Amino acid sequence: MTDVERVDVEVVDRGRMLVSLAGAAVVLLGVIYMLGVRTTWGQRLDATALSGRSALRQRTIDAAGQLLDTISISSLFLIGGLIVLIALARRRPFLSLGAGVVIAGACTTTEMLKHVILTRPDLGIVDPLGRTPSFPSGHTTVAFSLAMAAMLVAPSRFRSVVGIVGSLYAIGVGVGVVATANHRPSDPIGAVMVVTAWAAVVAAALQTVSVGTPRDRDDRRVSPALALGGAALLAFAFVGLVVTAFAIKVDRLGTIELSGAFAGACAAITGAVLVAMASLLYCLRGVSLDPPDDEIVAANHT
Repeated sequence: MTDVERVDVEVVDRGRMLVSLAGAAVVLLGVIYMLGVRTTWGQRLDATALSGRSALRQRTIDAAGQLLDTISISSLFLIGGLIVLIALARRRPFLSLGAGVVIAGACTTTEMLKHVILTRPDLGIVDPLGRTPSFPSGHTTVAFSLAMAAMLVAPSRFRSVVGIVGSLYAIGVGVGVVATANHRPSDPIGAVMVVTAWAAVVAAALQTVSVGTPRDRDDRRVSPALALGGAALLAFAFVGLVVTAFAIKVDRLGTIELSGAFAGACAAITGAVLVAMASLLYCLRGVSLDPPDDEIVAANHT
């Protein structure tokens, strides 16, 4: 197999992985909505986790509120515009367009889903949000879409570091919307799926214009550690979910610590963000997206 054929095969394989990741995110989005919003026990799980926030100190809730204040229309345009400009400064017009599409596409999709498409049935479950439709979380979508866009725009050798920093911010916002009772726990997880689907599709398109780019051997591969950490948190959250669901089924909810339900919800949000980011980093490992022609020529002669 020639070098050109090997590159073509690698591009196709990576494209398939990214498209599969996007498809999985869409399917999970639907599953989370159907189970968390349209079933009685799903709504009760969310309500139980929200009740667990009562164990938090007021200053913790206030700190979460201050973090959420960083999410606004002006900050979205400011930070999103800066990310796009960085890509343009690196002479990557397609990457600049892709970053903008991830941010705008994810945020628009979330608003359409929450306010137009995904209704919330009244199943008799009472929580601080009442009957207000809140799935997916707009705040979390903004935070994670900015994180994903920044990760895509960063040079491949710094992509993991940028992805970790962005993930920490998205986790803080995702947990914060629950801590402040602005959203139910399923909402930020749904937002993660929306952003992941958009980022994967855009990345699949971008990598088709990156043919001929040698792999960056200095790429810092931390995606396995992120994935393992995220998977461990998701496993912890799953155990908590099963215990809470069983307590609801046998009408023994008072026998479990509500703070544990809140902790499980936070673990699920954190795990979802880490696994999603790790998956994108793995698919894009060592790839310089949308490189200028002179960089490709120089790299091929080294």
